[in-house]
Amino acid sequence: MNTTVLSPVSVTNTTIVNNVSVTDGSVEQAVAMGMGMEITDKIHFVTSAIIGPIFICLGLVGNILSMLVWRRWKMRSSTGTYLIGQAIADMGLLVFFMLTDSILMFRHSIASSSTFGAFYAFVGYPLFFLFLLCSIWFTVGVTVDRYIQVCWINKAKEMCSEKRAWIGLSIITILCFLFNAPHFATYEPVPDVERKSSDAGLRFTEYGSSTGNINYELWVQCMMILEPVPWAIILTLNLLIIKRVTTTNQQMDIKRGSSGKKMARKSEAQLTRLLLTVTFTFLVLTAPRCIMQCFILFKSGDHVVFSKAFAIAKLGLVINSSINFFLYCLSGKRFRKELRSVVCSLYRGDSRVSTTISMCERTSSSAISRTKSTLSEKSGYSIDLLVK
Repeated sequence: MNTTVLSPVSVTNTTIVNNVSVTDGSVEQAVAMGMGMEITDKIHFVTSAIIGPIFICLGLVGNILSMLVWRRWKMRSSTGTYLIGQAIADMGLLVFFMLTDSILMFRHSIASSSTFGAFYAFVGYPLFFLFLLCSIWFTVGVTVDRYIQVCWINKAKEMCSEKRAWIGLSIITILCFLFNAPHFATYEPVPDVERKSSDAGLRFTEYGSSTGNINYELWVQCMMILEPVPWAIILTLNLLIIKRVTTTNQQMDIKRGSSGKKMARKSEAQLTRLLLTVTFTFLVLTAPRCIMQCFILFKSGDHVVFSKAFAIAKLGLVINSSINFFLYCLSGKRFRKELRSVVCSLYRGDSRVSTTISMCERTSSSAISRTKSTLSEKSGYSIDLLVK
């Protein structure tokens, strides 16, 4: 039974070497592979132990600040609720990346601990993927919420409430847990009496080493729920939002003056750029890992090269969970305004004053927000709250 520790987002060199049969007549190939593996180890160390933790720290701080902003009275909405859920999922992903990947680079000896083996098999490995699934599908939930508010204006007030958003988050979490259930049966700890002290503290279960697990990772995880399906939904809905805003602007051009037309076009262009950036940023950051994993699962091509690429591609998951805060700051004027209030209240230690101010602002703006019934107003609001 293979006792190699396999990180959720990377493939160990031992695993790759085991996938390539080296015959007696290919000693030079083995030597070359060994040299390639030394370079690969260095790349994995840089990405997991140096660059990764930097993004993790930034991402944790950014997600915490994002949650504080979206919890403010003025920012509370169905969209804000989805974003709070996404921030929690992203923080969970970042924490478990550190616990299951970065920690192995800092201390290789921990892999031989039976305690770590039990943690990795039953907690670290499956929960990492659970948070990853939740983060991706919460993004889909946010996109659906924005689509309803822009394209189904008459139904938006009824369908897009905080209560419904929490129900949506709960349903998505349950479905993600069910789809992720096989990861709880992929590894098992190795009892101390069955191994040497230097051997890994966990191993594949019978299911984990079967073709069923490979098919699950390839067709269910990579080819469906982790990449193509959510990305297709996000892209389609964003394109429909752009189309609706463009059509409405054209219909209202007759009633607008030249300055109004100019502002509408500027808002439309900003929305288009932002939505497409969001869509393709998600694809660029998450797709490379799935592509590399597919090649490795098929055991085709130069595995050393794929491992090097994997070391870089896995950073996409960390970056994807770390940049939401910065996208909010770039795209949302209201978010920046509320963020300044949060930072000032934290700096001064007077959260009650900040909350009171926020409630007053919410009261004064509630009448206006309830009368927003035109699509141009909805599209402008969507720009402020648009998310990754």
